[in-house]
Amino acid sequence: MATIQFEIKKRIATLSSSPKGWNKELNLVSWNGYPPKYDIRDWDASHAKMGKGVTLSEAEVKELYYALKQLFEKNSSENSSIQNGDWRKRIDEWAESSPLFIQQIKNVLIFMNEKGYPVEKQRQLLTGIQSASSEEALQYEIESISSIYPSFYRELGSLIRKLEEGELGQLFLYICDR
Repeated sequence: MATIQFEIKKRIATLSSSPKGWNKELNLVSWNGYPPKYDIRDWDASHAKMGKGVTLSEAEVKELYYALKQLFEKNSSENSSIQNGDWRKRIDEWAESSPLFIQQIKNVLIFMNEKGYPVEKQRQLLTGIQSASSEEALQYEIESISSIYPSFYRELGSLIRKLEEGELGQLFLYICDR
């Protein structure tokens, strides 16, 4: 069996410790000379022995972060403000933290507006209720956004589904004016 080579590039956090001296850690680890990835696993005190774990790319760690943030901040003022109709704050946060996500959504909305799609059809296309089979580029762009920014896209889809048509039109205009 081939020897696995590893180098812990950065120790980030100890998540838990066992009475036997092993620690569950989050580290940045280079495996077999490849670029480092985020890694969660059990290590002995000398870091010579390891348990089974999971290795994540930076994109996967970000997705995990956003998923956990959404899970643990369910009742935070951020999410309750969206439920109370103040979705502008969330759009502004997305524009700040992930401007490309907002830009891509804006591009899709501008395209649909230029094609004369009514607000309800835009909702259906963005939430996957209806596909844009006649517009392959539009369908590809929507699928691309949802795969690159899955947590943001899910949250936007949830928001889009909840809003009444008038408020949804305001949301779309707000995004397009960014």
